[in-house]
This record gives sequence, C-alpha cells and structure tokens, in this order.
Amino acid sequence: MGDLTFYTVTFNVATRSPRQPLEDLLQWNGRTDRQLPDFCLFGFQEIKAQPQNLLLDSVFDDPWTAALRDVLSGYHYVKIRTVKMVGLLLNVFCKRKHVPLLKEMQTSETRTGILGVWGNKGAVSFSFKIYGATICCVNCHFAAHEEYLKHRIKDYHTIIESQHFGSSRKVILDHDYVFWFGDLNFRLDNSKLKSAEEIARHVNNVNLSQRSATTLPDIWLQDELSSVMQKSKAFKGFFEHLPMFPPTYRYIFGSSSYDLKRRPAWTDRILYKTIDSSNEKCVLEVLSYKCIESIQLSDHRPVYSESSVQISSEGNFNNVDQPVIFQPIKTWHLDTENEVNLQIKEYIPWVNDWIGVFQEKYTSLDDYISYVYLPSEIMECDESNNEYRRFDDMTSVCRVKFVPEVFSDGSKRVCLKFSETSVLNPGTYRLIYFSSTNNSVLGVSNPFIATKQTCALNTSREVGW
Repeated sequence: MGDLTFYTVTFNVATRSPRQPLEDLLQWNGRTDRQLPDFCLFGFQEIKAQPQNLLLDSVFDDPWTAALRDVLSGYHYVKIRTVKMVGLLLNVFCKRKHVPLLKEMQTSETRTGILGVWGNKGAVSFSFKIYGATICCVNCHFAAHEEYLKHRIKDYHTIIESQHFGSSRKVILDHDYVFWFGDLNFRLDNSKLKSAEEIARHVNNVNLSQRSATTLPDIWLQDELSSVMQKSKAFKGFFEHLPMFPPTYRYIFGSSSYDLKRRPAWTDRILYKTIDSSNEKCVLEVLSYKCIESIQLSDHRPVYSESSVQISSEGNFNNVDQPVIFQPIKTWHLDTENEVNLQIKEYIPWVNDWIGVFQEKYTSLDDYISYVYLPSEIMECDESNNEYRRFDDMTSVCRVKFVPEVFSDGSKRVCLKFSETSVLNPGTYRLIYFSSTNNSVLGVSNPFIATKQTCALNTSREVGW
C-alpha cells in the first residue's frame, strides 16, 4: 500500500481579484519537497463573471488561476485541469512525477442558479484515475440565505443526479474517493433565535487561536449541515472532520470582525466520501482542517484541509508502467524534420491520439508548444459497421510509420516525424502522449535538447514520408 496526500482549499472570493500574495493559501511553512502534498485542489466561488471576463478567460487563464500557477510553479506543480462555470472555478494541480499516470480525465458541470440555467450557483467537477484509484473533486456553490435550506438540499441532489463522466457514464458516488468542497451556504438553525450579536460575542470570548467547533459547542449544535447529514437528507455517506476554526461568514471586508447584518455561520466546508468505508483498500484520513485568518479580502475566510488516501500495491510510485515509452531522443535539430521512436505495449493507438511538445519545466497540461495527431483517415470496415481505422493497419501516412520490429516483451516500435516548425527555439523539451479515447496520459518522454545544426546537411529528402 502507498499514500497520496491532497491539499484542498475552498474560498468564496466575493468577486475580488487576488491582490494579496497567494503564498498564504499554501500553509506549508518549513516543509521539504517530500513533505509537500501530491495533489492540490482549489475551489473558488463568486469569481468575477462579467461578459468581458468570460471572453478573456476562455482564451487566457483567469487572474486566480494565473496567480496560483505563479506560486505553485516554484514548488514544481503542474496544472492538470481548470473547470470554470460563470462564478465557479476549480483548479487541480499535481506534482510533475504523477503526470504519466493520469488516466480517464473528465469534467462535468451543473447549473442550479435562476431557473436552473444561470451558472452562478451549482457545481463543477473533475474526475480522474491515478495509481488504480478513481478520484472525483467537486467544487460547489449552493443557494444562499437562511430561509433557503430546502433549496440547498435540492441543489445537492440535482448535482448528484445530473453529473456523469466519460463514455461509462460514471457518477460522482461511483468513485473510490470523493472530495466535495465549496460555499455550501448552510447556516445556523434559526429556530434557536440566537442573534448575530450573540453569536459574534460568543466567538470573541474564545481566544483567537482556539476558536473551533469544539470550543463553540452551543453554536456548533445549531449547524444545519451537520443536522442534514445526520438525518440523511443530503450527503449520505459523506463525512467531515470537526472544523478547527470559527464561522467563516460573514466578515467585514478587510477586517477580522463579523458583519452583523448576517448571522455568522460555517458556510465554507470540505467533505469526503469513500466508496466503501469498510474496505481496507479505500482509506481516507483527514490530517488538518482549518481556515486562513490572514487572507481578509473577502467577506468569507478561505478554508483548507489536508488528507491522505490509501493506494493499492499496484500503484507503485517508483515503477510507472506506461503503455507508450519514448525511446531516447539523442538529437533534435531546429529547422528540419525530426524522428521520434515509440515503444507501444498492450495498447492499440487510435486516430486523434496526439503528442504534445512541452517545455521541460511545463507548469500546465494546456501549455503545449505544438502537437501532432496520429492518422485521422476513416475507412469502412464492413457494410454494417463504420469505425475509425486502427493504427495497426496503417501504412506510412501523416508522418507516422510502423517499423517491422517487435521487442522481447511483445511491444511494437512506431516511428513519427515532427515537422520543422514543431520546435522553433533552442531549449530543453519533453513530449507527452495523450489518448483521445479516454483522456489519459499514456507516456512522457525524458527531456531532450533542441539545437541548431552546425554542419552541412544532405539536402536529398527521403521518399515515403
């Protein structure tokens, strides 16, 4: 068995831009590289969603994503997916060493805003498989205001029923591990008639560093989400570590004091679920669950949690068995075509699989410099069934050639040629092979150096490419 650690943050930013350094979102002071989490999940709510922002964010990273990438690149993380829906934003990062085993990456979204059409409320999700375990990350924003408890419960069930992933139509609850976080907007039971002033006074009577659900029992007992979970009205099978922080809403902007126009409540939460809590192979341990008092640009406080999940023995971190192995690239000359050889085992490449060229120290799977698709011809296999022609049956086409060579382990060699425009500048690069059928990473090359040629070349061109 092995463990993967997840660092999860949820933050309702109230349409503010990241004016403070985001280093404070990472509570990692004094940690070594080995002590850093394997995956980082960031869920933001109420991102600025004006029309001009939606257009720009479809082309470039939004300000929060860009700021996160800036700070996480210093820790050698790679952004593997961004999922955005109006005011909701989910970013998932991982250590670069885990990229080769990212499999079955899929996204989903559910709008529960006005008439179920507007995406200011709802959820965005990312599903993937790593080291044999399936993971689902859900960032949500439920209906606001104290009187809308039934709407919040309905939002949960709408999301559960509407979200599916990939051709298998996997649902959220089918995953081995589910991380559900966001501004769930559950408030305090208003039947207790405790005023905002009474709640704030109760909180302020406890030393700042000791404020939590355990030191504020009279308030915690009124928490709506805990009651809803106990009665199985929503989040059945989920669990939450006891919050080691005071109510996270509603603060005066830029202040540590509550805005008494609203009754303070624990609106920002992180919940977990394993597919079978009695299964020793699906174990999730919560290591910490706190808020970040130093970030005061919103009327919410960001909440973070760190957790550890157990991975089966087939997920050996040090022995990554990739279906596609790149043979060493000894030379890559600029301004000319370059050959790359692949060793493919127990996998049949399909059309629209693609290979991206990345900088060696890439910080996002979206940042390919160029790419090459595998053959995209279509043929009719028989009169009753049309399907894409298998890569095995293809001859030299689209700069791809099978070589009549079989390795001792049964794998085959495939030769590809990249055009002279694939890499334009000297530097160190990598190639990454992506499967089009299940959105998986199937192989990552070792770094190679692209340089200008220094000697005269034979100008004759090989026939057959």
